[in-house]
Amino acid sequence: MKYRIILLAFTLLTVTGCVNLRSGIFVENDRVMKTRKVTYETYFVSNQRYEQSYTQKITFLKETDRNSITNYTLYDVITLPVESFDLDDKMYIVADDNVIKLPVSTQNQYNTKNINEQKNEILQSDSTKITVVTGYDVVNKKTIQMTHPINDDILQKILQAHELHLRYYVGPNAINSEIKGTKLRNVKKWILK
Repeated sequence: MKYRIILLAFTLLTVTGCVNLRSGIFVENDRVMKTRKVTYETYFVSNQRYEQSYTQKITFLKETDRNSITNYTLYDVITLPVESFDLDDKMYIVADDNVIKLPVSTQNQYNTKNINEQKNEILQSDSTKITVVTGYDVVNKKTIQMTHPINDDILQKILQAHELHLRYYVGPNAINSEIKGTKLRNVKKWILK
């Protein structure tokens, strides 16, 4: 059963290229800050043939303060292989045929290292099993965190769009996160909520 799930996930990733793993719109009334927060969060994983390998988590935040002033922000976390080029400053939202430069207010980058033990169970002469470490897997990744303020012009173009793409450049490669169908409907609901 475990292998069937892995095979199904792999098939979905290779066939569709970009998969939405989880999404939802959440509303929170922050009593301490006296704000109302509406968030929409979604994930992307890509392995298209000519696209940079990456994972991405985006969170759209709509925050209304006690004076009824509303700010819209896109929080963006992209994870790349450590050997990849750095993320270029050229970032865009493509709403149908409208190419809009995506402003960046903050950007942080850090490297992470995950070490996983490889283990095997060995049967001893007295028929008891023991677990031994047979090796290690080391995975190094580069994570980029960004904050993008979203202005009224971008919001209007998103509301009118039939397709939306987030476009980034990493050296000679590109990242193209497609927001369409249910994801696009959720982004539009998030704006209007």
